[in-house]
Amino acid sequence: MLLSIITSGKNDQYAGNFKQRHQHNLDKLNDSINKLNTNEIELIAVDWGSEEKLSDVLNTSNFTHTKFLHIPSEIAKKYSPDSGFSIVHALNAGFRRSKGRYIFFIDGDSYVPYESLALIYNIALSLDEEKEKTFFWASRYHLPYEIHSNTNDIREIDKNIEIWEQNQKQNWRHDKIKLHDFGGTAMGLLLSRDICEESTLYYEVLNKWGWLDIEIHHRLLTRYSCVGDLEDYGVSFFHLDHHSIQVKGQNGINPNYNSPRFEANDENWGLVNENLKLINFL
Repeated sequence: MLLSIITSGKNDQYAGNFKQRHQHNLDKLNDSINKLNTNEIELIAVDWGSEEKLSDVLNTSNFTHTKFLHIPSEIAKKYSPDSGFSIVHALNAGFRRSKGRYIFFIDGDSYVPYESLALIYNIALSLDEEKEKTFFWASRYHLPYEIHSNTNDIREIDKNIEIWEQNQKQNWRHDKIKLHDFGGTAMGLLLSRDICEESTLYYEVLNKWGWLDIEIHHRLLTRYSCVGDLEDYGVSFFHLDHHSIQVKGQNGINPNYNSPRFEANDENWGLVNENLKLINFL
């Protein structure tokens, strides 16, 4: 397996319509993998603590490349008792059950055009042994709420993206990563399996939104090189915007936080000691 794409979410009311945004995310990824006509990409969607599984409430008829990893609520609460959603545990758990030589982590409410996924696939194909000790971040544009919230058809979203590109990419909010002064807000992270295993990935003490990408970025830089922003290689990513919805959450690093050693987590990182099974839609 060349590439594992790992995303995560929960069946709740995060920012109003997360379920629909996650549907768009997975629909588009499955459609793009089908167009690439390859068996070298797997898609793992981690469902963190949903009382009613995402795999039961989403339309899975087109999820020919999706594997769901459901973390039952009783297990989720063991690892993040003060947080309804622990993205660091979710992403780490997805990785520990993946098979790809390269791993691409993206947000659950992202939208990846076919051309972008094709470029990522070709980048993974081109990475040699020397470049395996590098990693890429991904900047993001914000796809306006009124475009994606009023349709269940990804073709309509694609048409709007095409019009936006023809208009010289005007008016949509843009979070451009500053690699020389990294402050997060990344859409995704691409790196090799070796780096994931050596670093033990996301620091599981920081189990709330915010800081996870900042922390891992500076830790990885102690041993590896950041090649750059995938956007600079022609890859565009979109966050399915929440529009005016106010998102409540607890962001930030605990004042008692200390930088971990390079191997940030203990031997049970990624919930490897839990009996969790992938639901395969292949």
